[in-house]
Amino acid sequence: MTARATPRDAGSVSVMVAVLVPALLLVFALVVDGSARLRAISRADAVAAEAARAANTAVDTRSPSVGVDTATAARTAADYLTRAGHPGQVTITGPRAVRVTVTVTEPTTIGLLGGSAQATGTALAQLGVGTRDGGLP
Repeated sequence: MTARATPRDAGSVSVMVAVLVPALLLVFALVVDGSARLRAISRADAVAAEAARAANTAVDTRSPSVGVDTATAARTAADYLTRAGHPGQVTITGPRAVRVTVTVTEPTTIGLLGGSAQATGTALAQLGVGTRDGGLP
């Protein structure tokens, strides 16, 4: 009878799979949950910018100098944030400028980094008046 030769690397593939599969699943989970964080950042910036633009539609043309009607601008931006469903803060920073800060929470799919991703976005909208040059007051 001849002795059967056993390969020396028997079982090496199963060890490699046992190590690599959990590592690849971890990387996949991080990518999926990380994309929720990026979505929250993008959404926060977009909502803040749109609320600031909405506030700048409250232009006061009755006074000698064109500016933003501050009460209407704050109310308009707050209404936009309410309709968007995100909490935020509206600050009138000058006669022609409105700053909006908003917090957005997005749910994560896998939940490895937590059940949700939260981001804060800030936007400043300034009302430009004039058409003669690029340096509007």
